[in-house]
Amino acid sequence: MAKKKGCKSARLVIRILIILLADKGKTIVATADTLGCCEQTVLNQRKRFLARRSEGPVTALEDLPRSGRPVTYGPQERAQVIAIVCETLWKHELPLSRFSVADLHRVVTQEESLAGLSHGSLGRFLSQNALKPWRYRYWLFPRDPDFVNKACVILDLYAGFWEGQRLGPDEYALSADEKTIQVLSRCHPSLPAVPGYAQRVEFEYKRQGTVAYHAAWDVFRGMVFGRMAPNTCIATFNQLVDLVMTQAPYQTAGRVFWIVDGGSAHHRNTFPARLSNMYANAVAVSLPVHASWLNQIEIYFSIVQRKVLTPLDVADKEALTKRLLGFQDCYQEVAKPFSWKFTATDLKKRLEAVQEFSL
Repeated sequence: MAKKKGCKSARLVIRILIILLADKGKTIVATADTLGCCEQTVLNQRKRFLARRSEGPVTALEDLPRSGRPVTYGPQERAQVIAIVCETLWKHELPLSRFSVADLHRVVTQEESLAGLSHGSLGRFLSQNALKPWRYRYWLFPRDPDFVNKACVILDLYAGFWEGQRLGPDEYALSADEKTIQVLSRCHPSLPAVPGYAQRVEFEYKRQGTVAYHAAWDVFRGMVFGRMAPNTCIATFNQLVDLVMTQAPYQTAGRVFWIVDGGSAHHRNTFPARLSNMYANAVAVSLPVHASWLNQIEIYFSIVQRKVLTPLDVADKEALTKRLLGFQDCYQEVAKPFSWKFTATDLKKRLEAVQEFSL
């Protein structure tokens, strides 16, 4: 709990009371009994106050300056440590892809001025420093030269625009893809939770084949359409298209945009023409390479992964199919459009910042 404004420490309060009681003529013994402290404390505080009262009553009651242990490694030595670590991680010929504190300690202590630096001090310096070059995460740079323009088409569509014009009330956007799922049955039944222990799920499993879950997500209406298939191919994806486009309001819509990645079932070179031949009001919108994160159906698939497939223990394909389609119906009761806030302007700013950093 945070201290209230003006609240003094307990030690300072005791000192004030000692002086006030002394001013009232209380003896050392009586003061110690009243305040519940030892007599030596009362005597010491009285002597200290008398010796420092010329500095002012407030200053006389404050703690005396404490020298503490002298600093062994100051800012200059710390900067030297970080410089050595950065250089070691960036330009090294050691057969290591990752360095532990112990590895870095052996390198840093080769410097004469840092020979006595302990393992713990090095770890503390590194943890306190703002720059942490020993940490990393995987990064994927766009390799499509037209990545920004293609991605902005998707982002503008999510914002309700197509080729600079706002979409009409009879125009819809669907995000579609397929998810191949292994059918797993555990080698031993799960054990229920008991006091002190979580539910225990058998680690080993048996593979019972695979199924392909084809799904489409209505970006503006927050509705999901899906079907199961034994595999993923053009024919099975076309069946998903038929499932959606043969029902209202898509059947009579002005335009229905299908946002898809470059998978074989809806490849950017063949799917647009095939889709328009199937349904005249359907428009294919292909994602750039390595941009599945722009496809909102992936958000729904992540929900399926967490809520339906983890952990997974089903007897066969039929059981998994029933579970997935059952979840789809259940989710539809509470589904609503995803709150997508990342815009084309945000993407351009992000890429400009990355380019500046890489330079």
